Amino acid sequence: MDSPFKDANHIFRDKEPFKEGYTPDEILEREEEIQEYAAALQDIPDGFGAPNVFIYGQTGVGKTATTQKVIEFLESEAESADVKLTTLAVNCNKRTSTYKVLQYLANELYPDEHFKQGTHPDTLWNRIYERLDEISGYVLVILDEIDKLGEDEELLYDFPRAKAIGELENAEVGIVGISNNFKFRENLSQRVKSTLCEKEIQFSPYDAHELRSILSYYADLTFHDGVVTGDVVPLTAALTAQDSGDARMALDLLETAGDIARHEDDDVVTEDHVRIARSEVDRANTRDIITERLTSQMQLVLMATTLLVIDPDGEAKVKTIYSLYKDLCDRIDADTLSESRIRDHLDTLEMFGLLEKGEHNLGRRGGRAYIYSLVDEPRIVVETFQEDERLRQGFPASIDALLGAFEASNQSHIQSEFEG
Repeated sequence: MDSPFKDANHIFRDKEPFKEGYTPDEILEREEEIQEYAAALQDIPDGFGAPNVFIYGQTGVGKTATTQKVIEFLESEAESADVKLTTLAVNCNKRTSTYKVLQYLANELYPDEHFKQGTHPDTLWNRIYERLDEISGYVLVILDEIDKLGEDEELLYDFPRAKAIGELENAEVGIVGISNNFKFRENLSQRVKSTLCEKEIQFSPYDAHELRSILSYYADLTFHDGVVTGDVVPLTAALTAQDSGDARMALDLLETAGDIARHEDDDVVTEDHVRIARSEVDRANTRDIITERLTSQMQLVLMATTLLVIDPDGEAKVKTIYSLYKDLCDRIDADTLSESRIRDHLDTLEMFGLLEKGEHNLGRRGGRAYIYSLVDEPRIVVETFQEDERLRQGFPASIDALLGAFEASNQSHIQSEFEG
């Protein structure tokens, strides 16, 4: 049997810049946000305190990469000004509660010890405060995807006031919160809002011009000379700007187009490769968002909406979505959120590009209602819930209902086609 692998690669020079953890030497098209960021953190090198800063923007708009670059500059400026600064970064996507964040921080601050699951929270708080006072100076705790903490506000309330209430004597803590959810701050309690007094910076989606600049930079880093035809970068930028303005998605699309060209043994990457890649990337991104970026409550809301979308007699209005969502919660014995919170989750699902809503005229009754629909084919959403092991374990009864409804809708469609 001949080897299934391709001959020498002539498409890619280097794929490292396509990886999610890659931080470029230069942050493109975010000059204004960098200046805002620096102004928000200027008190640190000036020796005036550790401020709290919140960064908002949808996925793929440069929040994390910009934060990393700004923190590098800040650490250098603090060192030059002889200001003691410690930065601690936590990804809340993996640590979704105050307890898990504290456990992570304690293990970071005491690398020779191991704080196991089950260590009392008071022990973690005390050890963290002891260590921070030993380190002294200013401490910035960077909480990426802070919205994954949900309604758990303990960190946001306690850290910024730790010195004022005597928990710290030689150190002062500030928080940098990074969130995909624009409504995150609105949902905080008044006591936390008062404590934080934070500065906010919003990152807007990239437009086509900005994406062309970013993609051209990455294309030069990753592809061999002359491989990418002139229409590839503009088309990739245009398609992504129309869809989401997400640079991560644009880079995935560009890489996938290159992979397709390589697989087909083509000499160059063309517009046709980009169009084929878009279909593949859309499907993969939908699955990634559902499995990796949504909370369990958002997944239940999406499941309820999907059930209504595939029901020929269903209408995915907020009230009907909420009613079905409560039924799904009952099936798996999950906490039920208020209708107001479900509206917020629907907005988030729309922001992620999973749902879209259209206005529906209520006729003689007057007024209008929103009807939600899926952006992608229902099959993609249903298959994602069916194929992901964690989702199957988390929502067994609900997924059975989803699969049953989907199969029934397909049978109904086939029957109507046959009768027609």
